[in-house]
Amino acid sequence: EALGLDYIPSAGNFITVDLRRNGGEIYQKLLENGVIVRPVVNCCLPTHLRVTVGSSEENERFLRVLEKVLAS
Repeated sequence: EALGLDYIPSAGNFITVDLRRNGGEIYQKLLENGVIVRPVVNCCLPTHLRVTVGSSEENERFLRVLEKVLAS
């Protein structure tokens, strides 16, 4: 929410985030920065990524890297 992104609410240990741009490209950039998420283009959601909830440190790192990737 702090990044202005929408997401699909979940009762599981993951959320699906709408990046409003090509999810495959963002996935690749995150991967290049050591952050592993899951693209869901095969589920007809080409602008979304599935993000598993991790530890506080992992979540903070993901958000830092995502913010950097979205700004580039």
